Amino acid sequence: MSAAQTGTGPVVTGFDGSPEARRAVRWAVAEAKTRGLGLVLAYCTHDRLPPPGSDPVATPLNEAVPHAADEADVEPARRQLASMAEALKRSEPDLDVRTVVGGGTPEQVLTSVADETDAAMIVLGESHTGLFARAVLGSTESEVTKTAGRPVVVVRGDEPPPGGPVILGTDGSEHSAPAAGFAFDFASRHGLTVHAVHVARMPLWGPASEPLLGGPVLDPAPGIPQEVADQLVARQLEPWRERYPEVSVELVHGVGPAAQALTVQSSESALLVLGRSDHGDLRRLLLGSISDDALHHAHCPVAVVRAQPVD
Repeated sequence: MSAAQTGTGPVVTGFDGSPEARRAVRWAVAEAKTRGLGLVLAYCTHDRLPPPGSDPVATPLNEAVPHAADEADVEPARRQLASMAEALKRSEPDLDVRTVVGGGTPEQVLTSVADETDAAMIVLGESHTGLFARAVLGSTESEVTKTAGRPVVVVRGDEPPPGGPVILGTDGSEHSAPAAGFAFDFASRHGLTVHAVHVARMPLWGPASEPLLGGPVLDPAPGIPQEVADQLVARQLEPWRERYPEVSVELVHGVGPAAQALTVQSSESALLVLGRSDHGDLRRLLLGSISDDALHHAHCPVAVVRAQPVD
């Protein structure tokens, strides 16, 4: 069995002063309090995307992405960080809050800070990156989940209703096992149920919601019978059921492409939890990534959990 690399340090969250970042901070504060951890607010001086209004098609790629911000641009960020930290210290006096301004792109700064502090998780607000920019330059959410060796939560979608379930996307494979552990732990801490969703493979089609190539492509990985998949999922969930007997579990069979089915299930849910498999960049371009798709389309916060081998 594999486990997620979940540290014992603080919750690290990216902050740029935007409404999305402020919402992510609120989510991170609540989770840090639930876990009895501190909070680190991190600002990155180098954006990985072109500035609003630029034309990435007409601009050379090496010029499309801005260079590191000047000190004059960073100073307002320092003030925003300090202001947010002071506000949190007033409202949450028992919460240990620290701030970091780091040079580099978000994935570089956030993963570095998380590694240095042995962070329990990284929390981000959703970005509003267009399809073309994501295809060429990637998105902050996707890049952080690819580089971080610990759970990454992207706070997006609507405000979750009280008592909504934790949706676990699982296929019974090794790479989804740590996601199952994270889902059960989260559900236990918050008194929620787990809906384990398995979607049968649809091998002939590419990304469910964003087919970049505009047509069918062949996924060489074959599907498996539903009863076999159920056995794999049940076997995967068994140790987590034993560890968290207070968590109720419901097995759900998704219908349609996995990304679409999980997006539907995420409505009215507290959290969608997914594993991440490191398929090559070409396969992700042709067939898409379920976790990447969920990061941009789910109706609730999304946790992406990569596996780390257990010694």
